[in-house]
Amino acid sequence: MLTYTGHPFIDVGIAAITAYVQKRCPEDVTTEDLEKVVKYIEQNYVRPPLRGYLTMAFTSNAWFIQDAFNPEKAGLSEEERAKRRATRDDWANRHLRQWQSQEASQDELCVFTGLPAIVTTLSGKLPSSRAGRAQIPLLQGDDAINFFTNGDAGLPISGFALIALQFFPLGCAKCGIGLLAVHSDNENLTYKITSRLLKQNINAITLAQAAGDDKLPKAPRSLKTLLIEMLVEAERERSNIEEDQEPASLSAYNFNNGKDLDLAIYHLPFEIVHFLQLVHMATFERAWNQLVQRGWQLSQAKKGKKGESAAIQEPWRNYMYEDLFSLPDDAPRFIRTYFLRIPRWSKNEDDPRCQYSLRNEIDLISWSLVELFLKEVIHLDTTRIERMRTLGDGLAFYVEKEGGKRFFRSFFTENNPSNFRVLLIKANIAHIRNGHPSLFDMETYIDVFEEGFEVMRPDWRLARDLVLMRMIDKLQQQWLPQNRDAIPEEERESDAEPEPIVNG
Repeated sequence: MLTYTGHPFIDVGIAAITAYVQKRCPEDVTTEDLEKVVKYIEQNYVRPPLRGYLTMAFTSNAWFIQDAFNPEKAGLSEEERAKRRATRDDWANRHLRQWQSQEASQDELCVFTGLPAIVTTLSGKLPSSRAGRAQIPLLQGDDAINFFTNGDAGLPISGFALIALQFFPLGCAKCGIGLLAVHSDNENLTYKITSRLLKQNINAITLAQAAGDDKLPKAPRSLKTLLIEMLVEAERERSNIEEDQEPASLSAYNFNNGKDLDLAIYHLPFEIVHFLQLVHMATFERAWNQLVQRGWQLSQAKKGKKGESAAIQEPWRNYMYEDLFSLPDDAPRFIRTYFLRIPRWSKNEDDPRCQYSLRNEIDLISWSLVELFLKEVIHLDTTRIERMRTLGDGLAFYVEKEGGKRFFRSFFTENNPSNFRVLLIKANIAHIRNGHPSLFDMETYIDVFEEGFEVMRPDWRLARDLVLMRMIDKLQQQWLPQNRDAIPEEERESDAEPEPIVNG
């Protein structure tokens, strides 16, 4: 029967079928279950809202949208209606019930499942056993031969793969350029996200049919924000199952197979997925949720009719969620913006990052969260992280007891590597003269900031920010609340080239 294949569209379809019949494993789906899926398709694909909506997946040549097969068209006689109904039923059976057929190709195997291909014709332009763009999204036209083996148009397909593809749009979200299919190398994660989308789609279809609407609503969030929200919810459930803790990556396919063929792929590597699972542990959850809350776009009042009070719109995107897709390449900027609260310039009036302020948000600095990020997302060397921590602790003590506001402000703002080196050397000498042990040894300093003698690392500013956050973490209870003016007024940063990260 059914089993996952590794192909995103097939697997999403299989997961949707499995969830629809309230099973957890595709192998548990029975022929009776598949018949329930077929019945749902037969009853709902031929009527609004799905009849028009699904052209995004199967083009306007799909069997259920063909005007020549429509028995409800006005002006037809009963004989004509019966003839059209029989024709449409025949094409429905060709697409939906091939898994029941005892006949199979002796020459071709399904490219998705490896099973014998069907022998039925699915298009007047394709040989039997082969499917085209009206069955497999994003293929070329049925009469195109380029890029197909031996110039034979279409792809051989089995009955099980065909029914999975027919149902898979119901496991997708409506957003971006069309439909969004979410697939993971962890089958349970694929199932959880798909089942959630299926439930939402079934409810939306039922409401639209009851109201006589011919369109389905778009997702309430932007594509990237929606994807992270779904992932977080699925990972929360997954974390409760002890045997299912393996890291997983996630890929999302935003596509439109209609008139304007289009595809955009979004990928979250397993480091990001695992990080999002870990931040909801008790140790990190409060700190992370505070950052998430301040990442939502600023509320905009929706203009109402004259005399009516303006309604506040539900936020559409979370900027921090969306910036997760730039990781790990853009990690230095992500750290500086969200963990260090340095404001960023933006042309969008609803961008909350413009209003970030370390001076006003020092309570959001969490070294434990930053340390988790460094280990899980950047894979920064643990020895270097520990030395940053130790250096930050020593400098925090120096600030509190000796260096005060002047050193703190200079450490924060100095961008000249030579001046920064002199600043630390002078602080260390002053600390020793006051009867204290050295703030750092040469090995620690070089490991954190330099590649060799007086040669700064390309990522020394990132290292400075990380040490600074450790200092703030130590000072935020007493010294910083009493000396907020030690934190300089931040200027909004532009989107410059990301700073490189040197691991090791």
